[in-house]
Amino acid sequence: MTNSLLPLVYQDKQNLALEECIKEELNIDLKKLLIFPIENASDDLLPILAKECHVLGAEGWNFCRNKREKQNLLLNSLNKHIMKGVLPTILNILQDFGIIAEISEFWQYGGRPAHYIMKFVNIYDRGLTKELEGDIKELIKAYAPASRILDFINYFLCSICRLYISSRFTTLEKCTISTREVVI
Repeated sequence: MTNSLLPLVYQDKQNLALEECIKEELNIDLKKLLIFPIENASDDLLPILAKECHVLGAEGWNFCRNKREKQNLLLNSLNKHIMKGVLPTILNILQDFGIIAEISEFWQYGGRPAHYIMKFVNIYDRGLTKELEGDIKELIKAYAPASRILDFINYFLCSICRLYISSRFTTLEKCTISTREVVI
């Protein structure tokens, strides 16, 4: 196998010779072109790389909230596409974005054969919007196996907050007030 930038289809004698001449004339270092550090990519280049890696849109890009999540998605896009068609891949992708879900197969909940359900345990800091729900459904379509049918999706919406519980005990002349923070 040659160290060429040309696609395998175009690697014939004439094209390889032409590429060799261009490399010698322009002094091109192939190592810089073959491996691109995504950590150094500009914000304008990230959507272009996402399109090339087939993760633009509901396949992961719409779930990203910051540059670090976008870079991680691009770095792991090959592994996600290798595992495409396996139910745990959906859970792994959602978990990368802080969304925890569970999948139950038909034998676990008494459903019809080849069916499954999804339960979203937390969508704490995102909130459930119509766009997010549409993106989740598109992600499931993109990564779910063709041999399985989604019955339904359960969303359990929770919020994280501080809840103060207080108590008061009074006698004739003394008053005691105590509070404590409870994490639910």
